[in-house]
Amino acid sequence: MARKDFSANALIPHGHHQNWNLIEQVIRELERVTDQWPGAETEITVKGKRDLYGRYGSLIDARIELGEDHRDVTKVDIARFERDGEDSNMYVALTLCKSQRDTSWVYASGSVKRTCEELVRGLQSFVLQAINYPELAGVNSRQGSGIESSLRHLHPAVRSGALTRLASGHGDEAVEEACKSVGARLRQLSGLDDDGAPLVTNALGSRRLIAINDGITKSEISEQEGYMHLGLALYRAARNPRAHRPSDPDFNSDEVVEWLSVASALHRALDRAKPVRNVP
Repeated sequence: MARKDFSANALIPHGHHQNWNLIEQVIRELERVTDQWPGAETEITVKGKRDLYGRYGSLIDARIELGEDHRDVTKVDIARFERDGEDSNMYVALTLCKSQRDTSWVYASGSVKRTCEELVRGLQSFVLQAINYPELAGVNSRQGSGIESSLRHLHPAVRSGALTRLASGHGDEAVEEACKSVGARLRQLSGLDDDGAPLVTNALGSRRLIAINDGITKSEISEQEGYMHLGLALYRAARNPRAHRPSDPDFNSDEVVEWLSVASALHRALDRAKPVRNVP
């Protein structure tokens, strides 16, 4: 295991250790926010009465093997690892316990402090919303179906978080979450701990800590510069105004989807990018 330089954690409610719908949603969200981790693996560990213990790679495996014993479960740990050779560089876990004698929490560790903190805050918010507003979790309403259709084209790193927030009427939060996902991806690939415009400029600008292409021809150089300006526009015109004003319940849904599409385009460019981690 690689040394973990930073960690972050946040508490979540007790008593949801046998809420299998919630557990399924948590697994999907964990896998969504860590979709770009190299060799990412999911591990589900359950503990319970009469020395009940099991470790599984999927919820289906866990439910099948537990059988009737699922009623004896008192603690569920869901973890995701970033695998790079023999090392695990990033780690995030969510624990659901029966009572306060144990700790129900979200925990993340890794080499970039901001990434750990954003993972924890985002997952804590997701769990609280899924518990308090379960009717929104599956986005089964007629409104949700329309939203889902309008977001189908988006990159997976943007789509799932946006779907949940838009279905609950939080357009500004959907845009902010998309911006955070781009920032987390830029930090992961560049090794930087910046945020906002400095992060975009240093990662995609003349330093080329992240190379969208080979950067040899004029066209390639222009493309790289274009994605840098696209990232700057996302932060300056989309995120910053929303971060410094109250959330607008009467948001323009078309405008929100358009900004989500900008974040999606950046993610797709980063899918083919080549990280160059020569950070002083």
